[in-house]
Amino acid sequence: MKKLNLLFVVITSVLITSCKKEISPILEITVVDTLNTPVSRAKVKLTVDGAIFGAVNPQALDSSRTDAFGKVFFEFDNTILVDAAVYNGNTKVDSTSVLLETKRLKRNEDNVFERKLIYR
Repeated sequence: MKKLNLLFVVITSVLITSCKKEISPILEITVVDTLNTPVSRAKVKLTVDGAIFGAVNPQALDSSRTDAFGKVFFEFDNTILVDAAVYNGNTKVDSTSVLLETKRLKRNEDNVFERKLIYR
């Protein structure tokens, strides 16, 4: 009887711990104009506070242009705090700060943080 109980405990613990795994964060930025229409080819830049004075993960200092749906995606390995800004030429027109956390989720779940920026 003790062996069956031990076997049950082992199987249960394996199932519980294997159902969830750490999922890296993804930042999804949607850029829209003042009429809420997606803006394609808008430049979005990521920065972090203190980037000038210290060592920073290179993924945190990235930039990209939005697709035809006004979206751009940034993937990260670990939890990170980033500032995202949309630019009109060399002028910053909107920005936000986002804490992107690594989470323990079920296998089919995504760890996507969505933000909207207004292009003026």
